[in-house]
Amino acid sequence: MTCRGPRGPGLRTGFSIRFIGPRVAAGVLLSVAGWELPLQLQELAGRVGWAPGSDFAFYRGVAQRWLETGSFYLPAQLAGPYGIVLNRDVLYPPTALYLFTPFLWLPPAVWWGVPIFVLCYALWRWRPAAWAWPILAFGLVWPRTQGALLLGNTDLWIAAAVAGGLLWGWPAILAALKPTFLALALVGATRRSWWIGWTVFAAINVPLLGLWSDYLVTLGNSGIPWTYSLLNVVLPLLPLAAWLARVR
Repeated sequence: MTCRGPRGPGLRTGFSIRFIGPRVAAGVLLSVAGWELPLQLQELAGRVGWAPGSDFAFYRGVAQRWLETGSFYLPAQLAGPYGIVLNRDVLYPPTALYLFTPFLWLPPAVWWGVPIFVLCYALWRWRPAAWAWPILAFGLVWPRTQGALLLGNTDLWIAAAVAGGLLWGWPAILAALKPTFLALALVGATRRSWWIGWTVFAAINVPLLGLWSDYLVTLGNSGIPWTYSLLNVVLPLLPLAAWLARVR
């Protein structure tokens, strides 16, 4: 039989801070995110050519142009050095067509719904520990994360790819949509499905070999730095943080 002495006030205080502190911090950050969202919408409304869903509309327009003309990259991108203009110049590899083209027929809600569902499912599966809640909440406060949600940026799909890679392996390949995030495509490498997925990826790129040549020329002419999308990496890293904090 063991005797336990009463818990001292210091012990109880330490437990309270560890238990309540992360939850309070996460709640405050989520409140800030809710306050920030309308400000982001207001800022978008003041920009010429920008509106909620404008990135998604750009991807559909690019796919439509490719179907009609066979041109994925603009002639000016292939002709020589050019200054990058957002939602005009295509900086994605040709494989992105396999993601963009179906949305000429699929409803826009699917573009947002699928990645958000995968992210929510991953959080439900992992049940991240309370210490990670403020980290995840901070990711929602990050302006680029809110921008991705409002504009329909591919960062949503890359975040879902990381979550899917940690869950099932093969979806991580989708992170290769942006060369800046290529390292995140390795998260599923311990699963056999990941290796099978790369074999399929190589096969579906065979019909696009001509466009891959154009892509390399386009990148060379753009002078794009490797840090171009670095500030967008917060959203794709959130699933990794949740996975590291998982309790199941």
